[in-house]
Amino acid sequence: MTIVFTVCNRLQLPNALALGASVLQFHPDSLFYIGWADTFPLPKVQNGIKVIPIEDIDVPEWGQMCSNYFDFEIVAASRPWFAKGILKKQKDCKQLTFLAPTTLLFNSIQEITNNPAELLLTPHIAKPLSKSNMLDDKRILNIGMFHSGSWVIKPGEATSKLLDWWSHRTIDRAKFDLCNGMCMDQLWLNYAPVWVKNTIQVQHAGWHYGLHSVLNKNLKEENGSFFVDEEKLISIDFAGLGNYHPVWSEHTGLINQNSAFKKLFNQYQHSLKKYESLKINGEPAFGKPSNISSQRALRKNIAGKLKAITKFVDQF
Repeated sequence: MTIVFTVCNRLQLPNALALGASVLQFHPDSLFYIGWADTFPLPKVQNGIKVIPIEDIDVPEWGQMCSNYFDFEIVAASRPWFAKGILKKQKDCKQLTFLAPTTLLFNSIQEITNNPAELLLTPHIAKPLSKSNMLDDKRILNIGMFHSGSWVIKPGEATSKLLDWWSHRTIDRAKFDLCNGMCMDQLWLNYAPVWVKNTIQVQHAGWHYGLHSVLNKNLKEENGSFFVDEEKLISIDFAGLGNYHPVWSEHTGLINQNSAFKKLFNQYQHSLKKYESLKINGEPAFGKPSNISSQRALRKNIAGKLKAITKFVDQF
């Protein structure tokens, strides 16, 4: 049995449902799970989508985690715990794939997952970055070698030990605090190949395209189909687009670097409208409310310009 799962709270529920629909479209024989990091009873979802609530997962110190983390951090911190819980529940699982809720499939992932490796990781970049004032080597270095929005494991002794080690570190070391060497659940993946020797980095250009890919990969449309560096588009992560995102907030301008990406994003936004009736109002039940202003990036940009002016004036 192959399983694909995501983790979300009420804020990403429409995205998670759209992802589930795309997974079932290309993989009707697979199971799709939503790890529900919230308390509100979910409305009826599409047939084939299963929900596993956080209450069904044995997470020690969950109360402490909710007190220490913001709502978007607690979702990320719970990802490896949900992986452990799903594997405990589905003992016949042969392959477990995690995709961030803001991901959408455009083709089958079998070409990626049909690999004997025990762990498949998604590198943020696979070649030197093109020069840009929005994304550079330092920013990639801050967030780690691998993208925690997509990974694949084959259950076994090595991957089980990795999940144990990784999940316990997210108890108190999964804040979004780059200055203190933390980037939610993501930085720990730097060490994953140490735990799982049979690890590969996915090199397919059409896998997990997103804001981190725009400068390095060319997405284009040909006769209604989409290709990335001449390989078919498999998945896109629309994280950071559509609403304010604490990690990608300063990189949203990258979408204008590729017209095909912008077109697909607009189509994605339109597709989410079908799930508007399932939206849940109010703050997520777990984690501190983030209440991050959508104008934060604008304010930072204005502040930067004012500093540049004062620095110029000081010279004279």
